[in-house]
Amino acid sequence: MQRCLISEDVDSFFMLSAVSMSLNLDTEDDFCLEENRFKQCCAEFIKHSQQIGDGWEWKSIKDFPDGYMSKTHFQMKNGNTPSIFKDNTRESDEQTFTHVEDALDDSQVAGICATSEVIRYEYHVLYSSSYEVPVLYFRACFLDGRPLTLDEIWEGVHECYRARLLEGPWDTITQQEHPLLGQPFFVLHPCRTKEFMTPVLANSQRENRNINYITSWLSIVGPVVGLNLPLSYAKLVSEQNTKTD
Repeated sequence: MQRCLISEDVDSFFMLSAVSMSLNLDTEDDFCLEENRFKQCCAEFIKHSQQIGDGWEWKSIKDFPDGYMSKTHFQMKNGNTPSIFKDNTRESDEQTFTHVEDALDDSQVAGICATSEVIRYEYHVLYSSSYEVPVLYFRACFLDGRPLTLDEIWEGVHECYRARLLEGPWDTITQQEHPLLGQPFFVLHPCRTKEFMTPVLANSQRENRNINYITSWLSIVGPVVGLNLPLSYAKLVSEQNTKTD
């Protein structure tokens, strides 16, 4: 059963989600994320992802100075992990909530899970210069290529998030053109990102702890759309802070 990150879990996670990269937050105005800092946080995040085989990578676009973090994984329509992937995950990744490795390509998955409703999720993390925060773009389709509709996306949102988000779904999840690829993606609107990240950053400042913005932010917004971070991200940052104490 998927674990639901309610308030106590989120607070506990963020107490652990510090890394050795300082954000140097001196005033409330500094709680925004500058683009260079965004790229540094992504680099640290991807470094650990590569160590545990979590599948995140940085992608650059030809003729564009910008890039983005990207990850692809497969999941059953009912939210379960296809058994095909369970033998391909590392022991350390067994601690994830519904983590699925991108261990095989689409054709292999289709051959083994031909009778199952397997969904291919693709997640992109981009920087918004307008809001000065990261933005999560994603798209999902069945293995026959049929994309999920907005209604089907909402069916996949865990019940512990759905009631509140459905008060204004188009303010939370909408579909728009990917700013770098020019293709239709769903996006978690960034208009309230600074609002919910400010307490997290302020708390780390009060405790004189350093945090990785991407790790903290993604642990909040990711589970809403089925993207869950392995616990090793939290353990890593906790260990790094212990070494600096």
